[in-house]
Amino acid sequence: MTKRQRIEAVYGMRKADRVPFVPAIYEHKGALIQKSPSETCRNAEYLYDSVKAEFVTYDPDMVVVGIDVYNVEAEALGCKVVYLDESTDVPAIIEPLIDGPGGLSKVGVPDPETGGRMPLHLDVAGKLQREWGNEVIVRGAVTGPYSMAGALMGAEQFIFLTLENAPAAHTMLEFCARVTVEYGKAFLRRGVQPIIFDSRATPMLASPRVIRELLAPIYRDCVFPQLKAAGGRFLPLIIGGNTTSVIDSLLATGATQFLSDSPANLKCWCEKAMAARVPVRANVDAALVARGPASEIHRRATEILRECRDYPGLLLGCGVVPYDVKPEHVMAIHAAIADMAAEDS
Repeated sequence: MTKRQRIEAVYGMRKADRVPFVPAIYEHKGALIQKSPSETCRNAEYLYDSVKAEFVTYDPDMVVVGIDVYNVEAEALGCKVVYLDESTDVPAIIEPLIDGPGGLSKVGVPDPETGGRMPLHLDVAGKLQREWGNEVIVRGAVTGPYSMAGALMGAEQFIFLTLENAPAAHTMLEFCARVTVEYGKAFLRRGVQPIIFDSRATPMLASPRVIRELLAPIYRDCVFPQLKAAGGRFLPLIIGGNTTSVIDSLLATGATQFLSDSPANLKCWCEKAMAARVPVRANVDAALVARGPASEIHRRATEILRECRDYPGLLLGCGVVPYDVKPEHVMAIHAAIADMAAEDS
């Protein structure tokens, strides 16, 4: 099977020749070309080379064009991002842009073709799609509405807004959803599939009620219908942390793939996702991948593969790979997948 054929099979809930390998490689891309995250995310040549280096080094089944995945839209909206060219730290937004939905009148939805670093990411993704698209699914990193609202207002202030003034929070989420959709559609125009990151909506920061009543309907009624209408087929919703308590709400969003992060109940995720006929990515804990050893990472990856042996919708990766991780730590997951495939053949 080609990598694209493998993903097509898993998204169709059919058994593939092996479980797809999809590690979360973002700032670590820079390390692969000996550039800082800040340098890599602002330079089209560096970003292109870093994705190529990721592909050669780790042989993933899909690639994501993105480094500091929660900054791009917020910066295009007017937030100030601090870049640290001499540091391995990820660029960061230093202060909120607005204090509530009343400030949205001064913002406006950015044009992805001209706004901030959006065109840079679109151009790199489009180039990779032209080169690899027949064999590999190229994905563009897009920020989800909850995380974007937190960037615009400040995460803590937005959490309070969701608890104290639900209509105002809904207004914020509706606006941010428009940005998510427009950026996602710009990727789709280039044949690139958006991957939606919204990990500020983890239940540690967003209550199950907020996810069920405020966020899930935004995805269900706005984000995913519009992206599907624009040609989106492989549309993951990536929310980290222990999402066990909100599985039903997330499945109702209309996303076509989900994440069972290492703290979540993987068995529960697989059972409910099997009933809903959607795939799930399982993660080896990012802390384990960072510290190693490779033998322990291989052991844990094998445990996950055995636990989900009867679930055809499994993809396997890990939490976000740190900048300076040893490549053999990441490749231990790939090796476990290959060993399990050989065992099953």
